[in-house]
Amino acid sequence: MKKFLISILIIILLVSISQQEFPVVEAQKQDSLYVANTKALCGNHSNCFYNDDADLAESNGLTKAIAFARENNLSGVTITVLPPYQINSHSIQVDFPVTIAGKDSGWITTSTSDCTRPMFLISSEVTMRNISLNDGACQTLSRDLVVVNSNFPVLIEHSTLENGQTAVSFIGGAGNLTLQFNQIKNNQFAINRTNTDQNAILQVTANNIVSNGNPVQASCTGKSFVDHNFWGNGTLPSEAAPDCGADDARRLDAPIVNEGTGVAGRLMRLTSSFPAEDFYGFRASSPDPVNLYVVNHGGSMPFADDAGNLYACSNFFDVFLPPSASATELTLSFAYRDSNDCAPVIESAAYCGSGKQNNFPLLWYDPKTRVTDKWDKTGDQPQSSVGNIYRGQETVCRTGSKTIDVVIDNYGRPDLLNDLLFTPFVIGFEQGGILSFTASPASNRIDITWTTVTEVNTLGFQLSRSTSSDGTYELIANDIPAKGSETTGKSYSFSDSNVVAGQNYFYKLIIKSSDGSIQQILGPINALIPLPSTATNPYPIPGNGTRTPTRTITPFLTATSIYKTDTDTDATLFLPTATETPVFEESPDPDLTPEGTPTPSLTPSQTATPTISGTPLSGLLGKSDRYSGRSRVPFILGGVAVLSLFLLLGLYIHRKHH
Repeated sequence: MKKFLISILIIILLVSISQQEFPVVEAQKQDSLYVANTKALCGNHSNCFYNDDADLAESNGLTKAIAFARENNLSGVTITVLPPYQINSHSIQVDFPVTIAGKDSGWITTSTSDCTRPMFLISSEVTMRNISLNDGACQTLSRDLVVVNSNFPVLIEHSTLENGQTAVSFIGGAGNLTLQFNQIKNNQFAINRTNTDQNAILQVTANNIVSNGNPVQASCTGKSFVDHNFWGNGTLPSEAAPDCGADDARRLDAPIVNEGTGVAGRLMRLTSSFPAEDFYGFRASSPDPVNLYVVNHGGSMPFADDAGNLYACSNFFDVFLPPSASATELTLSFAYRDSNDCAPVIESAAYCGSGKQNNFPLLWYDPKTRVTDKWDKTGDQPQSSVGNIYRGQETVCRTGSKTIDVVIDNYGRPDLLNDLLFTPFVIGFEQGGILSFTASPASNRIDITWTTVTEVNTLGFQLSRSTSSDGTYELIANDIPAKGSETTGKSYSFSDSNVVAGQNYFYKLIIKSSDGSIQQILGPINALIPLPSTATNPYPIPGNGTRTPTRTITPFLTATSIYKTDTDTDATLFLPTATETPVFEESPDPDLTPEGTPTPSLTPSQTATPTISGTPLSGLLGKSDRYSGRSRVPFILGGVAVLSLFLLLGLYIHRKHH
């Protein structure tokens, strides 16, 4: 038995010693590599490749990491670049399927004055994301940043490409090239496709492409799609990319918010429920599995010259479907600021507190066919003369979560077929918000009062009167100046003494815009002074012998919506009467743009979140030889086995001699 135990221990010892060096085949389990400028910058990251001093192609750490992945046939490998990282005068040949992802700032630049070669040459199935790429000190002769000649798909996303010769050159191969959510700026040229392969598609979507050449920034040969990009203030796609098949209507008319690298855009995969995390205050769902693009413009208003001014309480968003998407219905949810300038106004009786969806202040604009009259409410019918034949869409205020939702289908506007290709959205108010509008009879006059909650874009008010609801109205009060502001309202009154008892009078309130045009007309409301009664009065008559006329108050009521107005239980806000002042608890004013700190009820952390994590697994390899891939495991396993063997041998000898 003792000999058997000793044999077992010897076998354990031999196995542990044999495992102190393992073959390269074990490295196939490692799907995360790191690259740094120097060995010190590798830090505690295992399997880290760094630059050598010599200006040779094989001296680049990125070249070593790609070679390591190819030699070990790694699958699905991510190479994380630890910034700041420099490429020498030689190009990085990306000839093996990898993902190259930047960490933190993702900074990659040039370390040499020899600027004759491109920085990256891609010939395989490659993804580049979260990279900030520029050619450094190259000026009189700049470097092309990325050159693609591949028979496989290539994706460049959430990256910043700047200050090069040509940011992206697509020169050959049957593979598709997709550029999305990038900041491409200050290059001598942005995108140049010379690839004539008809099987290859260039897809450029949701990028800021600005200040690259003048005026042409992109050139295309073959099948290319360059819609839904921002090309610069006042720059049309047809001017910036004249031979790329751009549609001027399908443009982003405001810059996308910059993130750490790239811009604030996402391609979401929708399900039947909202995702747990929102995107700068935006969420979406669909009963059909479908992809949806969303871009965040922050406080930059699209189509400001045509759509007019408004007071925004959310970010401006562009939301659109990919060309091949097929959906029957989408639900879009937008968060508004829980701040004193927004929440009380939005939740007032003029908007969400009214319980009527045609008042809910989720706004959209149609830049293509102009069915909207500037910004219109999603729950109301479009207000232009060509758009008022359509109905609005089901819209719900959720004051508990500080969100407004809209259901988009093809039975109203905005719809999936026409509008989810061009449409910006925002929560805000672009007209005066009227809390109340009443007419009350007195002994010899009728008092008209109205109260506002916002007077954005408002110059003043007028009152008109008629003796029938559909009769001819004449002005009785002209140019009453507005006294409120974008975020504050006022109360107004006017006494109409040119009245006779027994006559019913109808009144309309005309709100004038800042440019003098009519912004909106409310009413009619009506009131009358009753004729003196000749019947026996069972009640005492005042000392002056006159009877006090009956006081009839006709409140202002908005037109009944012909569309669905049902809301969730948290959508209706019960407010005090118009003579009382609603009280709202003050709360901080969070900023929904990346520079601010959002509140949990509005937006998630606004740090750029890549669609695939760029943080590799750790602990699978120790400090690796840069070429062999071999790594030694701690000697403690063998030491423990040897120590155990000697202890048992000693015990065996001790018992044998005693």
